[in-house]
Amino acid sequence: MPTIIAATDGSPSANAAVERALQEARASHATLDLVGAWSAPPNGALGAPAYMSEETFYAGRDATRLILEAAMDRAREAGVTAEVHVVGGDAATEICRLAEERGASLIIMGSRGHSPLMAALVGSVAAHVVQHACCPVMIVPDPARSA
Repeated sequence: MPTIIAATDGSPSANAAVERALQEARASHATLDLVGAWSAPPNGALGAPAYMSEETFYAGRDATRLILEAAMDRAREAGVTAEVHVVGGDAATEICRLAEERGASLIIMGSRGHSPLMAALVGSVAAHVVQHACCPVMIVPDPARSA
């Protein structure tokens, strides 16, 4: 059975990407892996980094989990088999790693809508995933920019 990865951070474009992923999963009878990346300390330590309180550090993980649980509820309502993956680390790296690990046939994610100049200056999770993914990547535009 094919697997589709849907990356979300709860933003409007990510929510639109989850909705598109649900449509694609239903149409192709695929399972859906919902992934949210939570920024863990760069050294992989289990505690909060020195510049961040433990409360703030774990609040990020918990917020990511809540976003994914809401997406999982939408998958259940749509009749799509889904799994939730809260991953610690760089979002782009973790999305690509999970896609390879799960043998994904497609990654679907939202676009933040940066201008080309801004994306070049600050980088883009979507751009990194497109360049490094082991499978096709569908970028769903921000609905506010499409209107």
